Order: sequence, then structure tokens, then C-alpha cells
Amino acid sequence: MDTNKWKSVLLPRDVYENIVVISHVEGRTISGQLRVIFESWKNSNLSSKDQRYLQEELEKYRQQISNGEEDSDEEPIYSV
Repeated sequence: MDTNKWKSVLLPRDVYENIVVISHVEGRTISGQLRVIFESWKNSNLSSKDQRYLQEELEKYRQQISNGEEDSDEEPIYSV
């Protein structure tokens, strides 16, 4: 697996099972369904200001990765 493109995540089993069924019903892959769910949540729950902040932080995070500054053993911690 290309870890620059894909990451593994842990989900509660019941959440995973629901996502599998929904993705089959809607004709998507599991990753495609997670993307739809995330984008829907983001657009429904974050203000424009929050979305701009998220984009700025994402750009900083990606820059750190490209500079080799990320510690691969630890997940980054963000606070809002």
C-alpha cells in the first residue's frame, strides 16, 4: 500500500459494517463512501471561517511532511 496516498484507520465494527452496506447500496468503494460522508459533514457543520482554517492547517501539515518534519510514529494533534 502506498502510504503517501492511503492511510489505515480504526473504526468501531458497527460503523465499519454500516459503511460497507451503504457503500454497496450507493455503488461506491468504502474509501469513496468515507469521502462522501466527510465532505457532507464538513459542508454541513463547519463555517466558512472554520473551513479556511482547516485548509490552512492542512497546507501546514503537508508542508511538514514534505520537509520530513513529521514523526512517523505519532499522529499530529490539532486543537481548534
